[in-house]
Amino acid sequence: MSPLYAELHRWAALPFVWGETDCMMCLADWVWRVRGVDPAAALRMTYDSPAACQRVTGWWTDPVGAVERCLATVDGLPRVDRPARGDVGVFRMPDPARGGRLSPAGGLWLGECWTFRHPERGTTTLRARVAGAPLAIWGVGYAA
Repeated sequence: MSPLYAELHRWAALPFVWGETDCMMCLADWVWRVRGVDPAAALRMTYDSPAACQRVTGWWTDPVGAVERCLATVDGLPRVDRPARGDVGVFRMPDPARGGRLSPAGGLWLGECWTFRHPERGTTTLRARVAGAPLAIWGVGYAA
């Protein structure tokens, strides 16, 4: 099994825990595995709810900025227009748990689909046309 799919299976086996295994922390885990540096080291276990996540990271109001600030701690990752396998992106997607309101979501590109973590739905994989256009994509530099 490739490291990318091993990571996907790891996500599926983990409970969603704010500040530990939420969508932003799982993306940071992936970057850490590929790049060898944890971009979320200063944020881990500093929040335990959506409200605390917003206070600490600004995730709900500025998800792109929240990811950029994490990546800046490890000299950043390049923004890309088109994802390559293993790249990460940020989206705003309808969230049934919030009455269909748009919520930020961090995704991992598998080559044809994006995979996301969600508090109620667990790990979800969506085709690009279903996920919609990402707000931003970062090249991680993964090579299988």
